[in-house]
Amino acid sequence: MGGRKSWKQATALVVIFAFLSLFLPTSPAVAGWIPTRAAAEGPKARILSLLERDEIAAGLRELGVSPEEAKRRVAGMTEAEAKLALDKLDSLPAAGDGGVGVIIGALLFVFIVLLITDILGLTRVFPFVKKTVR
Repeated sequence: MGGRKSWKQATALVVIFAFLSLFLPTSPAVAGWIPTRAAAEGPKARILSLLERDEIAAGLRELGVSPEEAKRRVAGMTEAEAKLALDKLDSLPAAGDGGVGVIIGALLFVFIVLLITDILGLTRVFPFVKKTVR
């Protein structure tokens, strides 16, 4: 009987570590083509090439800024200001913060860990779980 108990505990540990690995911090990556000329010319040219993209122009319009006005403002920047803006842009996450997803994931993780420990008979949290005999 002792061998069966250690097998269940080892399985529980493997499952717990597998679920823990699901919640390791990851950062979303977005790749896209940029024109070679824009990459070689400098930060202002790169920002201007970004403003040419349809999704960026649409996002600017949603914020109440015309793409033409944004291009005029970029043209008025110095190279150092443009580099600083690009550095800030590169450090931003590609997708939203995912706060709700993290909370739901953490709650799901806690539920599963408690469920596993309840099934193994280590805790008595959920009344609907059929307890194993210890």
